[in-house]
Amino acid sequence: MRYPKSLELVASLLILLASNVAHAVSDTDVDIMIVFPEKLAPSHVVMVTDGELARGLLIPFAAIANNINLKKRSEELGAQLDQTLDGYDRYATIFKSLESRFKSRSAAFVPVELRVSSTPASEKAIPITAGKQGYDYVIVIEDKFSGLSMLNQLSTQTDDVAPMTTLAYRVYDTRKRERIAKGLVSSNGLQKRPYKEAIKDRELFVGAYERIANHMAEQLVGTLFREDKLHAMAASVGRGDEVPQVSAVMKRFEKRFDFTLKTAPDWKFTKMNSKYTNVLEPKNDLRFSLGLRFEVDLLIPEFGQDVSTVDEYVLAWKLRIVDQGIDASSFGEFADIDAPEGFRAYSLDLPGGGKQISLIKILNEDMLEMVSLVFSKDFATLYPQNRKKMESMIAAAKLEVR
Repeated sequence: MRYPKSLELVASLLILLASNVAHAVSDTDVDIMIVFPEKLAPSHVVMVTDGELARGLLIPFAAIANNINLKKRSEELGAQLDQTLDGYDRYATIFKSLESRFKSRSAAFVPVELRVSSTPASEKAIPITAGKQGYDYVIVIEDKFSGLSMLNQLSTQTDDVAPMTTLAYRVYDTRKRERIAKGLVSSNGLQKRPYKEAIKDRELFVGAYERIANHMAEQLVGTLFREDKLHAMAASVGRGDEVPQVSAVMKRFEKRFDFTLKTAPDWKFTKMNSKYTNVLEPKNDLRFSLGLRFEVDLLIPEFGQDVSTVDEYVLAWKLRIVDQGIDASSFGEFADIDAPEGFRAYSLDLPGGGKQISLIKILNEDMLEMVSLVFSKDFATLYPQNRKKMESMIAAAKLEVR
């Protein structure tokens, strides 16, 4: 990666770092600078009524006018929301969540927050400038969307919206002066309100934002962990033994089990990127609404799952669900299924009338089997229609453990 040659820009960033980041870097810590925009990005409110959607689909050229009007309305309503949220610093909440997630992986990680004006030139200069200040890594946060959204709907009949944020991130190694990771994280609140109420309801947004920030931080740090970036970061200061090398652990255990799955005639096996997860789903469009997932999870200290019973596992699992900002009030044991011997069944309601039923069984001291029936919508209708077929495929599945 090329960095700008402008000494003035680098000098200005050095001054900014020296004046705004009160932090003593250490050769034995992983010093991480997390860079946010200097100013909060304007909020937006995404809300499309059924009528607007229909006009855009059915009337020639209406879609263009629709898009212009929707963009204008989104900005106007977003400005009203920003007035309601005046004084609330969502970036500070996000940083606090990131700091907590990094430290939960290892005390080696020491994040520090910095706010800068965001320009392509300044971002390219930040890693080299931060390196001169002794920082090992830089994470640049870009605010892609924040405000209120219909979430996963094309349109709304109720005008209901919920808080939502989407961030882009880029991770730089200051020693190598190169980007080592990038991605998107997104999360939303659980409560909805009609948009006219929501833009005036400060508590709707602020009350949900700690969970939103926690979920995004878990996504970001969790991705770096699973991709072994955290291990490499810790190893760069001689503390790699504090963060497990996920790929090595997974590879070691995957030699110890094999799934043999049988599909119904109108279902298919869908290959995933990991041997630990196997998916069966309908061959037709019903696959967008339901499916079966067969998984092995590891009950080992390296993954923070040093448990020996289903009850202990479920307790930790439920805490993770809550921490990710998901409403876990419906979580509980589920009796309306014929599960194979040794499995215990639990269910969790999903947004839009969906539900996940998970069957769990301890295999040995360090492995657990989970089979999940996932319904993204219309559970009350689709489960009775497909229950027997799904139960038959679960009964026919074999997991050999060595």
